[in-house]
Amino acid sequence: MSDSFKKEFKPINDYADTWSLSHSEIDRKPLIVRYREGFKEAVGHTGYPYQIGVAIPLIEASKEGLPSKEEGDRLYEIEDALTEALATNSEAAFALSITTSGMRELVFYASEWKPEYYEAKVNAVAQQFLEHELQFMIQSDPDWNTFSQFSK
Repeated sequence: MSDSFKKEFKPINDYADTWSLSHSEIDRKPLIVRYREGFKEAVGHTGYPYQIGVAIPLIEASKEGLPSKEEGDRLYEIEDALTEALATNSEAAFALSITTSGMRELVFYASEWKPEYYEAKVNAVAQQFLEHELQFMIQSDPDWNTFSQFSK
């Protein structure tokens, strides 16, 4: 592909910070997805080719696999703390939240492959929320396939 056909991307924080919510089912359990609508234009952002996932098993999931209101509020606090920690200097951007089957996964896209660095940031946040286990992973996802799969 010639350079003249390459997509131009804005700085990550210039995309609209509007969010959408979708409901579906997976294995007969509710699937609730919240995604940053403005990032539909950022799919494949060349400056953010790495996906960070933070999975958080629910403490007391309902029979449908969803959190109580109290636990949901605490998960939002964890989300805010992770966003503050990981999005420092636009190093990563929060893109997606998936809740299903007794688990919430938060998806960020990062600018650099620094697994130990990002894991240390997640672990520091985990120390503020000892009642929840935060599970970290990072992988290459230059086409933002995870985001695209859940933001339809």
